[in-house]
Amino acid sequence: MIVNGNIKPRPLTEAELADRKRGVFDSYANYLVFCGKCGRMRKTNMYVMRAEAYIDELNAKGETCPDCGAQDWTLGYPENSASGFVKY
Repeated sequence: MIVNGNIKPRPLTEAELADRKRGVFDSYANYLVFCGKCGRMRKTNMYVMRAEAYIDELNAKGETCPDCGAQDWTLGYPENSASGFVKY
């Protein structure tokens, strides 16, 4: 899997998580899945429902981060982005 190493991930903010729990999300945004412990990206460019399902799949398989060994898969955006889109 090819992942752009120049993208620095950030977890969703408390406000974004609260919105998500209420069913509010940006339908055009690109979400990513990364290790919450070390920040290693696992997969990018997903809609929110697919990203959440992907995290569930990783956890069900017991997949751990190849860099740090943690099982802390997190939903997020690229740093400095509120929509998941970045400029290279």
